[in-house]
Amino acid sequence: MEVSQVRAFGTRTYDQLQQEKQSSAEQLEHLHRHSKRNNLVVFGVPESMALNTPAALACHMQGLLFQTPTGAGLTKVRSAFRLGKWKQDQGKPRAVLVELLSVAAKHTAFQASKRLRAVKVRLDEDLTPQQMHTCRGLSTDFQWLKARGYKPFFRGITLRYRDGPLIRKCARGGANKVMAAAAQAARATAPPPPRQQQAEEPRVPVAMDPSVLLHQHGISLDGLSDPSNMVAQAAQAIIDDFDSMMHALAMMSLVRLLAVVLKVVNFMNIMILKLMCPMMLWALSLGCPQTNIIVAN
Repeated sequence: MEVSQVRAFGTRTYDQLQQEKQSSAEQLEHLHRHSKRNNLVVFGVPESMALNTPAALACHMQGLLFQTPTGAGLTKVRSAFRLGKWKQDQGKPRAVLVELLSVAAKHTAFQASKRLRAVKVRLDEDLTPQQMHTCRGLSTDFQWLKARGYKPFFRGITLRYRDGPLIRKCARGGANKVMAAAAQAARATAPPPPRQQQAEEPRVPVAMDPSVLLHQHGISLDGLSDPSNMVAQAAQAIIDDFDSMMHALAMMSLVRLLAVVLKVVNFMNIMILKLMCPMMLWALSLGCPQTNIIVAN
């Protein structure tokens, strides 16, 4: 290393070194993802003696993913091999890493996911360690959506779920919002609950007897043979009762008015006395010098 390069390295700050490190890590991650862009990881492929070699496994994967004849050759699959070591006591078959010839072949293989799920075969992308770490952060949302029947799945590092005929994205921590939106939509579409009708007590009609009012005014219904005369007497009794009530109200209003007038007169008398006392003292002081001396003292 030359002296100029050593001096340049020594003049860089810690923040600059961190930025260069972050930039180098991002470039490596980009290259790593680019090298895996055509790869698929297939789960659920049974292991057998016929699929021990990579060539036989590649032919089998091409027929499984693209439904091509066995002797057609490798037209879309470049290679295939098992991940991990074989163990005698393992219950599940090892996953298969499939390297395809193009990204278009990868998309075509993903279109067969529904057909492959019927035979318990699942497809996934070949992720980098950083992408797998991101997906592990979405595991809680994945379990929430799965428990509530949304059928979640990953496309790369993006969590998606099926909402009826639509496929939607779910961000980290967004499962709660999905649940809240679904509950709100269910409440909006649900019919209103039937109202509970409270048993009302039957209303008892109150019959008004005009004879009561007539008896209060000393009018007897005995010996009355003419109905018109009875009606006239009842009307006259009502009018007399109304007149007496109005007279009582007028008397109450008059009494209140007199009380107000008395209060006003009393107030005026007090004010007059307060004004007259100083004037009388002043007049007395002018007419009698001795009074002036007493007042001054």
